[in-house]
Amino acid sequence: MGSLTTFIKAIRNSKTIANERAIIRKESAKIRSSFRDINLDNDKRRKNIEKLIYLYIIGESTYFGQVECLKLLASNEYIDKKVGYLATMLFINDNEILTLLTNSLDIDLKSSDHLIVGLALCTLGNVANYELANDLYPNIENLINSNKLYIKKKAVVVASALVEKDSNLGEIFLPYLNDLLNNKNHSVLLSSCALIESIYNNNEILRNDLIKLIPKILSHLKLLCNSGYSSEFKGIPDPFLFVSLLRTIRILMSNEGINDRNIDKNIENLNDLLTQICAKFENCKLNSGYAILYETVKTIFAIKLDSSIKVLGINILSKFLIQKDNNVRYVALETLLQVIDYEPLAVQRHRSLIVGCLYDGDISIRRRSLELIFNIINEQNFKLLINELIKYLKTENDEEIKIYLTKQLLISINKFNKNTNNFNWSLKILIPILNLSGNYCNENILSTIIAMIMQSKEDQLIKDILKELIKTLKEGLYDQFGLMIVTVWCLGEYFDLISNESLIEDNSINIINSVLSVSNYFNENEKNQLKIYTLMTCLKLSVKFQNSKNIEKLRQIIKSFNNDISLDIQIRSIEYLKIFGEKMSIKKGLLERMPAPIIKTQDNLSLMDRTVKESSSVSNASASTSNKGNIIEDLLGDDFKTNSSGKETKKEIKDTTIDLLSDIFGSSSIKPNEVKTTNTNIVEPLSIEGFKDENIKFGIIEGEIGEGKCELQAIVKNINSNNYEINNLSVSCAVPKSQKLQLSSINKTNLNNGEFTLLNIQITGNKGSKIKIRVKLSYEINNNGIKIDKQFDFSKITKLL
Repeated sequence: MGSLTTFIKAIRNSKTIANERAIIRKESAKIRSSFRDINLDNDKRRKNIEKLIYLYIIGESTYFGQVECLKLLASNEYIDKKVGYLATMLFINDNEILTLLTNSLDIDLKSSDHLIVGLALCTLGNVANYELANDLYPNIENLINSNKLYIKKKAVVVASALVEKDSNLGEIFLPYLNDLLNNKNHSVLLSSCALIESIYNNNEILRNDLIKLIPKILSHLKLLCNSGYSSEFKGIPDPFLFVSLLRTIRILMSNEGINDRNIDKNIENLNDLLTQICAKFENCKLNSGYAILYETVKTIFAIKLDSSIKVLGINILSKFLIQKDNNVRYVALETLLQVIDYEPLAVQRHRSLIVGCLYDGDISIRRRSLELIFNIINEQNFKLLINELIKYLKTENDEEIKIYLTKQLLISINKFNKNTNNFNWSLKILIPILNLSGNYCNENILSTIIAMIMQSKEDQLIKDILKELIKTLKEGLYDQFGLMIVTVWCLGEYFDLISNESLIEDNSINIINSVLSVSNYFNENEKNQLKIYTLMTCLKLSVKFQNSKNIEKLRQIIKSFNNDISLDIQIRSIEYLKIFGEKMSIKKGLLERMPAPIIKTQDNLSLMDRTVKESSSVSNASASTSNKGNIIEDLLGDDFKTNSSGKETKKEIKDTTIDLLSDIFGSSSIKPNEVKTTNTNIVEPLSIEGFKDENIKFGIIEGEIGEGKCELQAIVKNINSNNYEINNLSVSCAVPKSQKLQLSSINKTNLNNGEFTLLNIQITGNKGSKIKIRVKLSYEINNNGIKIDKQFDFSKITKLL
């Protein structure tokens, strides 16, 4: 067998995939044969393991080398242990094999060679499970007391990892924090912050004890702020420690339920310290300085501090907006979106900078800027910003942004049209919106536009709008679906207002014919909608026209749809013809102007999921909140297994439950069709609420809990107040790696208002372990094509008995 270098060169020099696969198969077979040799020495074993590491990197199977890694750890040579531990961290994911690792780790953690101890610590921190954490925490305790900083810092980091595996270990490591925070070494302080955060997030009982450490953390932060500049970080005091200390302070002081008599004094000290940090790094042009300022701003808004320092935080973010770095500007816009509720006037002062970001070359910056602008619109700047947004609408080519912008413009216009001046101006501004983005108007948008026109009590205003609509349409904009719909509808409803104008009956018929002639260029749904609107307009015009020749033309248009491919249009055509033939007195009564409907108010939309607007905490201490809004698969990491159901399930899942990460975590524990799903909308069962927004509600119904097993039932209900339908619903769930999840498939992916669907959840794990489920809901509203993702953690259930 050749060396690792030879093996890598052979693979890289392969001219075809077939040659590459042949080399890999041949070498893998040689390695397996070599492992069967009972006289194999460690030197050859190490070389084989090195090749397996390379195979792992390129995605090949290496499961057959797991036990050999453990044999390599038994060697007394450092190089053997180094390769062995590296391979162990990469290859081994089986709990039974990890148990065999306990003895090797125990021996190496007690070694006199600090390098070997470091290897063992690194491995334990990466692969620890519940059992390893409970078996080896005494070793970590001893190493935390080590005089060697290299060992101490690693031991503290490992302690934080063990607490995540077993929250009860927080009580073991908590007493060491006092001494650790007395240490001035930056590495030890960094690892101490990690341990504090781990204990805080995993053991709520110990939070008040951690609060007592705030004065020490503040003293380190003050010392760091007042320290000289470091050449190691280009003239900035250690930014890593700065950020870590600020994050730790934010976590400890953002909890409203803390019981600390000195909290007011601590807040006063922190207030002064944050002001000092902002002043120190205000003119810094380095990314490390921006990182410190950003973390400072997050801390300012996470804790109940003075209004003046919150204004300072907004001003810091505004200075980010004029930087050339896209990442810095994106961070500023995103943070301003999260904190605008605290100091809206302070954000308003930087309106021109925010609007300027609309024309940035980076689409992500344009999106955040656009969303922020809609959040700062008020009575005073309403007209100014709407005009800016319409101007921007002319230049934007991204379809998703155009859809969002059109909808949000209408919501904002509807929100601020309470006084007469704004209302009249709003009606006129609808025409350029339809002119620019008529094809991005769905039924809800169009119905709201028509409702707004109907709300007007001034005939002259409606007359002017109708004339402008007709003029705009005649300029050749027959490719704008929304513009055609609104124009045709207004023509039928308000033709009597312009009947004495130059826009006479012939022009109206020409408009109708032109609309029908281009209807085939739209999709089936839009085409049918245009036909329905023109049919109704023709019927309404039949009582407003005076010329019998033109009235007959209207009748012929309606009659032409008798054989339409759509049954609905056929029925309408036949019914309208019958009405057409009735006496004028009857027709006028049937075809009077419609009464103005109430315009439904809508909340601001978002280009990005914002399930939790971080109110008292921009970055909440809990791990669940910090993960909200992200794609569930990206955030589960090594601690979660995931199952999926609904539309998002892949072909291989079919209609059965399956462990999506079975290839990574081992064989799936889920048996097809083992869990049956029921779905009824007769009586909604009582449930523990886990999540609720304006569209959807998620709850859990407890079943049998015992013997390390938990039977649950999830309920998802459509609670939309606007009677919208929820479409393409899918539910994904995940549990910690120490537990196993079985999730049934979802039967109903479309829910009408008030309907709900059920799916079964089965969790198995160690007795006494806490049940925590991460849930992701994905759905659309009225098939609008915009996917909404909601992610949250549910932990309100009893522990496994």
